[in-house]
Amino acid sequence: GFRKFIKQPVISYAGFIIALSLSTGILFGTFAGSRQLKVSTVDLVFPNLPESFDQYKIAQLSDIHLGGMLNPEKFLSRTIQKLDDADPNVILFTGDMVNNFARELDGYDTALREIAGIAPAYSILGNHDYGDYTNWESLEQKQGNFEAIQNKQSEAGFKLLNNAFTVLKSGQDSIFLAGVENWGHPPFPQYADLDKAIGKIPEEAFTILMTHDPAHWESKIKGKENIELTLSGHTHGMQWGIRFAGIPFSLAWLTRQNWGGIYQSGNSVLYVNTGLGTVGMPWRLDMPGEVTVITLKRGEVD
Repeated sequence: GFRKFIKQPVISYAGFIIALSLSTGILFGTFAGSRQLKVSTVDLVFPNLPESFDQYKIAQLSDIHLGGMLNPEKFLSRTIQKLDDADPNVILFTGDMVNNFARELDGYDTALREIAGIAPAYSILGNHDYGDYTNWESLEQKQGNFEAIQNKQSEAGFKLLNNAFTVLKSGQDSIFLAGVENWGHPPFPQYADLDKAIGKIPEEAFTILMTHDPAHWESKIKGKENIELTLSGHTHGMQWGIRFAGIPFSLAWLTRQNWGGIYQSGNSVLYVNTGLGTVGMPWRLDMPGEVTVITLKRGEVD
């Protein structure tokens, strides 16, 4: 009887503590965690990087999801300040500007123009930019929304790379920047045309590829010697992080190998940015919004 008397309150208290911890975590993640912003500084060394691109600085943004942000004005203002401080040579946005609708961009033209005014800015589309997650009255309405999302980015100064490439210049040297449309494992769409995007780039050229979902790198890109650096987003680090002995870990690891940070396979390097915004649940628990500043360096790889 005494053991039963002790056992019951202990279980009740344990349940209460767990529920309280979860509730506190969710509240913190919603009202504080989703407002946190970090700058990840990364140095990447490549032996075949053209000389004039030594110390070339790339700022990567991803997954803004404007429709899901609690206070977009303040958050974008802080993001712009971080980008200003970084003083990059180029700004690359790796998809998911919105959750679904072009109207989510209304009122943010100035902020987006400010971002694109810091350095030449390029973007690609993410799975949410196609409007696939809502029921449209007609295909025309969906297509109109899709075109408006692209037009608003272009008007703000972002050059969209839809299965296309461009040339980046520094001094007398050039490198190539390619971008593909979204590619993911089903049920995510596979609109990417990698051959179209990089087919006309010389084999020996230094090439950076933007592709929204890192699953594309894992399945189709890693090990390709003609793509030195791939930049992705999409995962958000599942908006939920844990640290073991100071090493960041995410539950996203349970569903995908490449959820955040640097990955390498042979000469291929992937960087996965964990995004700025939220989708689904509006919180981020120990997974702050991320601005990545990558400095390219010419030299021998250890």
